[in-house]
Amino acid sequence: MRLDDYFRKFVDKLGYIELKENASYEKLKDLPLPIYLKDMKEGLENGYMANKINLDLILQGMLINIGADKDFLHNYEYINVLNHYLKEVSEYASQKAISIMEEDYDKAIVLLRGAYIIDPEEKFTAYNYARLLWPKAYQEDIKEKDDFVREALRILQEIIGKDDDFAIGYYELGNIYSNLGEYLKARNYYNNALSKTTSAIAQDEVRDRLREINDNADIEEALYFIGKSNYNEAIIKLTEILSKHKRADAYYYLGVAYQNLGQYENSIMAFSNSLRQGAEFRELYNDYAISLYLNKEIEKALTIIREGLKKFPEDPRLSYNKIQINISLGNMAEAKKDIDNLLTFDDLTDEIVENLAIMKEQFHL
Repeated sequence: MRLDDYFRKFVDKLGYIELKENASYEKLKDLPLPIYLKDMKEGLENGYMANKINLDLILQGMLINIGADKDFLHNYEYINVLNHYLKEVSEYASQKAISIMEEDYDKAIVLLRGAYIIDPEEKFTAYNYARLLWPKAYQEDIKEKDDFVREALRILQEIIGKDDDFAIGYYELGNIYSNLGEYLKARNYYNNALSKTTSAIAQDEVRDRLREINDNADIEEALYFIGKSNYNEAIIKLTEILSKHKRADAYYYLGVAYQNLGQYENSIMAFSNSLRQGAEFRELYNDYAISLYLNKEIEKALTIIREGLKKFPEDPRLSYNKIQINISLGNMAEAKKDIDNLLTFDDLTDEIVENLAIMKEQFHL
């Protein structure tokens, strides 16, 4: 598992000491005692490690060692030590991690990972580990990015599978899916969290999250309808969104739905509104021009294509559609010039290359 490889590097952030023969703590004798190097440095600088063992730092070091390398030679002994000196290892790890996560996120997450490895059934530790795990994917450029998110999802889904009333598990799943842009799933998990918590403060927080994503979830639902060719349902959903907020993307998808129903005037109006709302993507210009062309507003279609090419001069589909419109208008010289230019593009599909060859032959361009 690549996560194991990622966390193994944290072994390098540990130093090891040995207990003096006359020292207390019988359970620690004959063991290499790990201490987080940053803690060791602070302890030496501040003097609280000068003449005595700091048991708390050693226990943290053992948890970090287990979290960094689950197959470490002395993990079994470390687990025995932790269980001997701590009433609740998981609670200890969670408290330490939460208290330091702002100043040392890496230490916090490896502490929790250690406790999770020791007892993966302890749901609050597992939840806290997952809660810190998935944001790690977005904090640095790492090849294991997807693994952090997948593992957090697995842990949280496993928790709610065993405890259907674990509200904060649903809430965190909502956060992950919202961050992934899967707003329908996020909304479902947030609604579950809302129904399973009795805390007024927590309910308000969930409602705030729902307000943040509701429009995006509705857009996703409309796209689902469009993908299923259920354009009337998509129009109902998108019109509902636009009655509350004027969104460029909602207008665009509304235009797509109307276009697929052959309602070109309505689609033209929607595409125009999308542009007015500040939309800046090439598909809009292409689809807008297609609706104008099919509505027999050919000169306007050419104008829209030209506007699009000013912003996206390297877009082959815009150039290709411009050629077709110019041919239909009898602008053969401009069409020939555009064909010759388009054939210099490196990313043309076989279909476009073949169609350009047909046009050149058919119209003697």
